[in-house]
Amino acid sequence: MIQAPVPGVAEPTPAPYKPPNLNPTQIPSAFVAEWGNYFVSSSIYAYEDGNRQGAFTSDGSLNVGVGFGSARRSVAIELDYNQESLSNPANGGTLDIRLGRQLVSAPNFTLHLGGGWLGVASYGNWPKPGGSPYGVITAAWPLRPRNGEFRQTMQINLGGGSGRFQRIDAVNLISDGAIASVGVELSPNLGLSVGWAGKGMNASLSYVPLRGTPLYASLSGANLTNVDGTGRAVAFSLSWGGSFRSATFPQQ
Repeated sequence: MIQAPVPGVAEPTPAPYKPPNLNPTQIPSAFVAEWGNYFVSSSIYAYEDGNRQGAFTSDGSLNVGVGFGSARRSVAIELDYNQESLSNPANGGTLDIRLGRQLVSAPNFTLHLGGGWLGVASYGNWPKPGGSPYGVITAAWPLRPRNGEFRQTMQINLGGGSGRFQRIDAVNLISDGAIASVGVELSPNLGLSVGWAGKGMNASLSYVPLRGTPLYASLSGANLTNVDGTGRAVAFSLSWGGSFRSATFPQQ
């Protein structure tokens, strides 16, 4: 039975949604974990190997991360461990290090500078020696700054990197590749992002199913343009932890 509101009694305010992730899969951001931030994520993914006429191989992965320091006071440092394959642990894993520094923090704009080394340490059959160093600058601002319920954040990343971000030209010369992405909130708990990861286009749809709960579901695609015929990949992920990949703004 539906009860009518009691006159003079304020209705409880529902807990807000945690902001969705506005960063595409496999594209680094200058927003990194700080002291007290953490995440645990598990994914089911499928990928083409580039030589099987569109056939996909499926597998799973596990990722955990924790933050130290402060981007506002000095530097934030994030350490991530990635178990690359759940079906065959011998395929190995990697350790990532990410750094972030806040440059501007205003009620309607924030700007961070970041860098890091993905795969700075690794083991097993899959990881490539040398890893992937990168540098990136990330900016975010609300598209509806005067809307108290849904300010609709937009976020962009610009930078470059080596390793997995390298590009190969028509005569097989290798050079550092560009990193660029844009993400926007479609609703308070749904975000869409798309970007270029050195040699291919990646995209992610991030959804927060429960109010006040740091649970995130995402559907992602990598190398959607199938550059150099190296194959596309798709993934579905569930993550629990902080929403540090999305911008926060100080109160006015």
